[in-house]
Amino acid sequence: MIVKWCEWISKDAQEALLTISGDDVECVAFSHPCNIQVGDSLHEPLLAISIKGVVKEYSGAQFMRRLDDGFSHEILAKVVDLKKRLVVAGSIAIELDDVFSKDIDVGDCIRFFCGRLDVIS
Repeated sequence: MIVKWCEWISKDAQEALLTISGDDVECVAFSHPCNIQVGDSLHEPLLAISIKGVVKEYSGAQFMRRLDDGFSHEILAKVVDLKKRLVVAGSIAIELDDVFSKDIDVGDCIRFFCGRLDVIS
């Protein structure tokens, strides 16, 4: 996961929106305090906050789609760790802020919405 762009919300408060790129997917994540620069690699998963509408999908075409110009995203990703609540979309790793339902297993693809993606520092 590489930081492709940084848009400062407030430099004084160290709040920024970072465009994160990985393979053929891209997303925007909130960072605070932000001491990350364009070109840096992220090694921790992003945190998906306020997830909703989680459904199992049978299509393997993973994507991350920013909704409007806000913080929200629609994501189709593959489940890689149930205990840690981890999914991947392309090479972007995401930790969900809620547990999976019992019908979801490792290897399944899920589609969900999140209110925001955060950089875990």
